[in-house]
Amino acid sequence: MFYIKKLPIYISMVAMLFVAACKDSEKEVETEVETDYAGNELPVNTDSEEALEAFQEGLEYFDNGSDRKARAKFEEALQYDPDFVSAQMYRTYAANSAKDWATNREKFMAMREKANDAEVMMMDATEAGLKSDTDRELQISKKMVEKYPKSARAQDNLAIYYNGNDQEEKAREHWKKALELNSEYVPAMASLGASYLFDSPKDKDQAKKYFDMLVKTAPNSPRSHILMGDYYRDQDQLDQALSSYEKAASLDPEDEVALAKSGHANSILGNYEEARQNFKDAREVSEFGTNFSAEANTYVYEGKSKEALAFLDEGTRSLDSLNVPQGNKTIGKFQASLTAAHIAMHDGDAKRMEKIVNDLRPISKQLASEANSPTVTANQNALMNYWDTMVLVTKKDYDAALEKAESIKTAVDSLNSPDKLEPYHRALAVIHYKKGDIEKAVEHIDQTDEDYIHDKYWKAKIYERAGNTEEAMALYQEIAEERFNSIEFALIRAEVDQKVGKNKTS
Repeated sequence: MFYIKKLPIYISMVAMLFVAACKDSEKEVETEVETDYAGNELPVNTDSEEALEAFQEGLEYFDNGSDRKARAKFEEALQYDPDFVSAQMYRTYAANSAKDWATNREKFMAMREKANDAEVMMMDATEAGLKSDTDRELQISKKMVEKYPKSARAQDNLAIYYNGNDQEEKAREHWKKALELNSEYVPAMASLGASYLFDSPKDKDQAKKYFDMLVKTAPNSPRSHILMGDYYRDQDQLDQALSSYEKAASLDPEDEVALAKSGHANSILGNYEEARQNFKDAREVSEFGTNFSAEANTYVYEGKSKEALAFLDEGTRSLDSLNVPQGNKTIGKFQASLTAAHIAMHDGDAKRMEKIVNDLRPISKQLASEANSPTVTANQNALMNYWDTMVLVTKKDYDAALEKAESIKTAVDSLNSPDKLEPYHRALAVIHYKKGDIEKAVEHIDQTDEDYIHDKYWKAKIYERAGNTEEAMALYQEIAEERFNSIEFALIRAEVDQKVGKNKTS
């Protein structure tokens, strides 16, 4: 699984795990972990050659972002050896829903007596994550590096911890150490490229360097070409981006991500019919076919928000008839509802927005229940409190919104995440902007995510109102140059383009 800083909310539970993969390499069956460990990978234990072979194949897929194929191989390994702890561990990491993650997580945690030292550390890290004990997670990550100093994967685990706690420079340092230990360690290349491309402080030349390295090392991996396509898209070289995505799809015609990425590029290009076909094709080959959000964006780009909402409503209703696990239906409904909430809020449709948020509430509770994690439950409570606050903002009941916003902060009191209060500050910034208290709006918007386009948009609006015109226009210009598809960008693109165009004219 490739590193992504901001995981989608429906899989945010895996952020607490050390989701690190290893490059397929020679491993021998181990019985004495302390004495037999060698090389730059962590030890695994199995007496079955067939199980080990399937596991290694699964890791190869997992390294390259193909969780669907990885899951099948990890399950095959477990069929050969039900006591293969690392196979169960990675089956957990390759989960496809909150329910799937929780079910396999519990199986993994129950295997402690059969686990080697590295696997026990991962269990302890998982438990710490469930409790939002970041100090304990860091302690375990460092201990793993100390115990296995030649392990690229141990360095990767520590990097992922730092990345998840907004310490980008430290994360990059350890990903680079992983590559020093194993120059063909694919996850570190992918993570470094994505980090430099998407996260501040950004360095696009460094991103290109690691993506070039990735394509050279794993030329037959769809994800190598997908990430290179992302680089080209960022550089506004959309034809090259499409070519990279199409190359990825040719390597694996069932790779829904490659097909969807073509849809994203076509959305930015304004090729909306082509984009819709791309997204339909992606759902057709998908394991579950539940994602309607990106296709809804195409209608928003065209200024047809009502059509987008109708499309999302229809898509959500269709999920109940699909022959897929309930947990995956929950994810599809969750995605669609969040997209719809953004649209209604942007349109100022308080009545529609209130209905959407009320419909989202049981879906959010279901997702939290399926995840069976205090951290996920806290985040979901905060999410619902945020949207309840924004309903009040849309109704222009700002005093009630201020009061409700405090519940966002309360919901995450038990968490130790450094960015846990960003939704709280985002809400307060918007409320104070609407109330005309620009000084307070500035105070709060400055405590949000500098890389999240919606926060950047509100910062531009607030700075503009505060008279910081030069800074505001610089932010608008950055947004106008965005080439990644999201409902937030789809909603603000026309407004931002107009502002930037007027500024250039003047």
